Amino acid sequence: MGYNTAVSGLNAAQTDLNTIGNNIANVNTVGFKSSNAQFGDLYAASIAGAAGNNTTPGIGVSTVTLSQSFTQGNVTTTGNPLDMAINGGGFFILNNNGTNDYSRNGQFQISSGGYLTNNAGLLLQGYQPVSGAPGKFATVLGNLKINNSAMLPQATTQAGLIANLNATDPAINTATTPFSMSNPNSYNSSTTTQVYDSLGTAQNVTLYFVNASGTGGANQPNNWDVYYAANNSNGNPVSSGSLTTLTFNNSGTLVSGASGTINVASWGNGSSGSSINVSLSGSTLTNSPFAVTSETINGYAPGTYSSISIQKSGAVDANFTNGQSRAVGQVALANFANLQGLSPTSGNLWQATAAAGNPLVNAPGTAGLGAIQSGAVESSNVGLSSQLVAMLVAQQAYQANTQTIKMQQQDTAVLLQL
Repeated sequence: MGYNTAVSGLNAAQTDLNTIGNNIANVNTVGFKSSNAQFGDLYAASIAGAAGNNTTPGIGVSTVTLSQSFTQGNVTTTGNPLDMAINGGGFFILNNNGTNDYSRNGQFQISSGGYLTNNAGLLLQGYQPVSGAPGKFATVLGNLKINNSAMLPQATTQAGLIANLNATDPAINTATTPFSMSNPNSYNSSTTTQVYDSLGTAQNVTLYFVNASGTGGANQPNNWDVYYAANNSNGNPVSSGSLTTLTFNNSGTLVSGASGTINVASWGNGSSGSSINVSLSGSTLTNSPFAVTSETINGYAPGTYSSISIQKSGAVDANFTNGQSRAVGQVALANFANLQGLSPTSGNLWQATAAAGNPLVNAPGTAGLGAIQSGAVESSNVGLSSQLVAMLVAQQAYQANTQTIKMQQQDTAVLLQL
């Protein structure tokens, strides 16, 4: 046996110990992936024996590669909406002075310039929203920036109500008792809803329902007249009139008159007038008491930025004090054909190489990429128990190779005494 063989064993054991030590040191590093030293034996060129058997022993060991384990780490909840974990494959894309690095560490923050960055200031990459196309994002990568400018008000233009009218309510003779909002005997039911003018001021609109059905035979239509009255925020009436006439069949299903328009010339506060299309589609006529079962109204008051939320799809929404949200971007992820070809660098990053292949970039949850979990991070995938066992084995290998050197020294001493 030669010194070089034992020294190669010492070097291999030391590499193994260094690798294990690095794994243990990063047991609490978010998104860290453990490494494993892989070795190969060494042989010198030799002449085979007569029977074709190799009679020359190996001359040691060398490190072949440091293989990384890209298995999923545990997902730990943090409660910080800017923290993100990837459930599945893929890497966050970070712009590092014009070149892209890749990471599984999803700890992000908003910079003073409004950009999403990691703790080292690298810029998270993603897609910008397409203007005028809610839920759609561009396909060109760019720095994700949070647009937290104040949200301007939007006037109400559409209102949808689904109501159940009570079929047992008595019909009102509209000839002798014409509708008047000040006369409760002239209508059967009413409901008040809130709409917004062009300045974002909340205004009240009340709908009145009048059972105007005749008293004839079974085929007499079930007609209900609907009136409206609009009051401004000071309680002053600004508009009123007939909205529509609902006609139900004998099964209580609405068959005509499902919509009408409320027109307000002025709310009396300097805002523009309103034209609101009201849909009562889906309303019913049954023996149950009057009730509004659904209400959907567009329009809202002005709002200021309050928080951020990130969806599984990577869509990033800015939330505002008026209860509305605005899409500000979508996180992009990248994956590679050969993960072992990625080159690890400091800062819990990887760089793409020719061996890894071109990055495959897409939205989370598509093309084999994992989904985003906001308010959580992926812990290191280092198994501490297994690493401690591996460290003991590597330590024993190191000690055994030192014994090989001692034996070589003893043999050399004997030869020198001859």
